[in-house]
Amino acid sequence: MTSNHQDQIVVPVTLSDGSIAEMRPIRPADQSLLIEGLRQLSPQSKFARFGLGISALSASELRYLTNVNQVSHVAWGATIDEEPAGVGRYIVDSAAEAEIAITVVDRFQRRGLGRALFDALAASARAAGIESFHFAIEPWNRTVLRMLPGIEVGHDESEGMLTGRIALTEIPVSGQEPEFVHLLDRCRQTWPESG
Repeated sequence: MTSNHQDQIVVPVTLSDGSIAEMRPIRPADQSLLIEGLRQLSPQSKFARFGLGISALSASELRYLTNVNQVSHVAWGATIDEEPAGVGRYIVDSAAEAEIAITVVDRFQRRGLGRALFDALAASARAAGIESFHFAIEPWNRTVLRMLPGIEVGHDESEGMLTGRIALTEIPVSGQEPEFVHLLDRCRQTWPESG
């Protein structure tokens, strides 16, 4: 069930340790949460997400990551106890396919938050008619492979990355899928159009 928290509509998700993640689509006003979340990532987590030793985001990168249209670029954010905890996003790159990325702040890892963000993205994508997700990860970053057993994985020799693809029909439907879809639809209707 969606809930109102400090004038924000969220989908509360109970994680494996009993903590509650409040999840909602990202909006332009979330730049400070992204800055703080990045600050809390370990160097290894930053490298896993960005592929280089990034320490800060430029103004244009912040705009790109928060000023999303929630149609061709969909992004969900999660907070735990009002602290930035994770972000999941996909960018549509063909009529039926999207590239996905998920980042969870180190101290909130191994609680099921990555899977919850993935479920929100899968719900959003299914509702939009997207048929599959694909991704590229560093070979040592196998968290997504543990999260999705049976995923089709390859190795990009030129880039040295593991690449994966999964059909949305292979992803079990989350019990909260209707809530994710309803909240995203509501946000699309009420937020100003963005890039």
